Amino acid sequence: MRAKALVFSTLLALGLVNTDAHAMDVEATFDALDKDNNGLLSEAEAQMDAVLKENFAQIDTDQSGQLSLNEFSKFIQ
Repeated sequence: MRAKALVFSTLLALGLVNTDAHAMDVEATFDALDKDNNGLLSEAEAQMDAVLKENFAQIDTDQSGQLSLNEFSKFIQ
């Protein structure tokens, strides 16, 4: 499952996934990465995805040390 989330989120970031299912897929990918189910992605959780790991600081626009679904969605778009 982790490999699927990594591949899918990378494809989303590159714009290679159909945008009709985009909103549901973004949320599903976020939920799959959110291992503690607190509605936020910690830096440790983001480490599961190479793209998130590499861009975490830029994605974390409020500099909270965690990614919200909103921040994640904006990055994927």
